[in-house]
Amino acid sequence: MPMSNQQFLSFDHALTTRKYLLYQPVDLPPQAPVVFVLHGYTDNAANMRDFSHMDAIADRYGFAVVYPQGTIDKQGKRFWQVGYAFHVDETVDDVGFLVALAHHLQSSHDFAPRHTYMTGMSNGGDMAYLMACQRPNVFTAIAPVVGTLMQWIDDAYPTPQPIPILAFNGTADTVTDYAGDPHNRDGWGAYLGVDAIMAYWQRAHGSTGSNVTLLTHPDGTDPRSVAHHMYETGDSASQLQLYQIIGGGHDWSGGTDTLFFDASDIIGQFFARLSRINP
Repeated sequence: MPMSNQQFLSFDHALTTRKYLLYQPVDLPPQAPVVFVLHGYTDNAANMRDFSHMDAIADRYGFAVVYPQGTIDKQGKRFWQVGYAFHVDETVDDVGFLVALAHHLQSSHDFAPRHTYMTGMSNGGDMAYLMACQRPNVFTAIAPVVGTLMQWIDDAYPTPQPIPILAFNGTADTVTDYAGDPHNRDGWGAYLGVDAIMAYWQRAHGSTGSNVTLLTHPDGTDPRSVAHHMYETGDSASQLQLYQIIGGGHDWSGGTDTLFFDASDIIGQFFARLSRINP
């Protein structure tokens, strides 16, 4: 859907009018799940909606979708405040905004608080990790795509509450370095590598092992492969998963690239399953 045909809704928070898009499938029942989908740095809600195809996924799996919009930073770029090094002077309270918007939509549209989830790409994925640490009682499961966990979050929340997490990261990502950036080489601020992030959440879940399945293109035309890590948590409702895209870049698989699987569909399945096993 072109951006001009999308109707933004307004929500006032902290003396600022914020914008978001909302999609509800026809005949969505009361207490349906709702998924927040956050755009990346410099992007916007309408573009996120377009390439993720999450409206179609919502139709397929039976949940509502919210596309919130970040604010403009001093560089003139749209962002979510997760504590990047160059955002030290930014004062917007995005955690407060997203929590308040979730509560508003739960009340006004009868969405299920227990099944309020978050996914996002890049900066939006970073925000999902922040929410998992700061507001796990509001956003009860997350699915960050090419996101990372900032070092300051690791320091501030050494023992986070375990919640279901489904992550996607590419080993050839040149924006969110798979190995992390502990010394702030790239200017975003120090952040963890993917292996360290998974170890962080394994500790939260009490997980000591994992099972790995290698996925390849059915006809072999794509040289990339995907290692699907399922971490043992001992609880079917507390899943911890990583899709490690070997040779993958800074992309939403099946949305901004042509990888042979669709991240949006996998995310939809993940949230739908959680809603079934945790009624």
